[in-house]
Amino acid sequence: MRVEKVFGILLGVMLCTSCNIMKIVDRKQQKRFSKEEFVAYNFIGDSCSRFVQFRDSEKPRLMFLHGYGASGVGQYYRAALDLSDAYDVILPDLLHNGRSTSTSSDFSIEAQVEHIRLILDSLKISEPIAIIGNSYGGIVASYFADLYPNRVSKLGIYDSPILHYSSLYADSVAKAMGVGNIRNLLSPRTIFENKKSLDIVFYDQPYVPRFLRRQMVKYGSLPVRDRQVKLLEDLISNEKKMNNHQFTWTMPVYILWGKHDQLIPLSTAEGIIKDYKIPDSRVFIFEEAAHAVNVEHPEKFVEAVRKIMKE
Repeated sequence: MRVEKVFGILLGVMLCTSCNIMKIVDRKQQKRFSKEEFVAYNFIGDSCSRFVQFRDSEKPRLMFLHGYGASGVGQYYRAALDLSDAYDVILPDLLHNGRSTSTSSDFSIEAQVEHIRLILDSLKISEPIAIIGNSYGGIVASYFADLYPNRVSKLGIYDSPILHYSSLYADSVAKAMGVGNIRNLLSPRTIFENKKSLDIVFYDQPYVPRFLRRQMVKYGSLPVRDRQVKLLEDLISNEKKMNNHQFTWTMPVYILWGKHDQLIPLSTAEGIIKDYKIPDSRVFIFEEAAHAVNVEHPEKFVEAVRKIMKE
């Protein structure tokens, strides 16, 4: 389903009801997932609530990690359904995103890595699985694979700033778009910032009515903004250490990237490919795509994932 059609459906729903559209969409997605035998788990303990959707039908397992400010189901709903014929898809929400919450003051990547480990432990999944992570989720996936190589069979890095990236560049992108800094671009406070945020995500942003943008800010961004911004601030404070980190991946590594990603440019992917000598057969560059290939070109994204899983 094309992005334009999705927003058309959302618009139709909004015209028929005064309810929060985000809750309406979430209920519809949960209902469909339940029909497909996905189970929602919420593991509570150690000041955290760890949420994951998972269907266990004894097929090969594949975990997707979402980007900053998103959720597992919110970002990968279409891909999870399309791939469920051949794979059991695992969709966790990262801490301070979606339904995974924490009262801890630890906003580090290391805390997210342990979050994923504890979710897998709670699901009693100990065998190696494939993991593909987008943007912030790609950082988590990369460090998880580095720290727990025996638990990862394949690693997919999808438009992610794991290396060859700087907060100065990110801020310069935000300022060029008329937004003060990367915090306001990725965690918008206003309708204007929401539009610019989606401009950076999409190669060709679909029309979004103003009232829907207002709801996206009011119900999606503002309630969690303070804690999510702290995730960004932790990355910025550890920028030098992260850019100097040497990964020791032992599993096959794949690159998935939107050719026209302005936020995490293709040059970042090229640096990773060069540093880690990733062969061309494991690189997927998507034309007419920016930072969210799986949303703009769901069929092509799923096709690439199937190739990765079959290799």
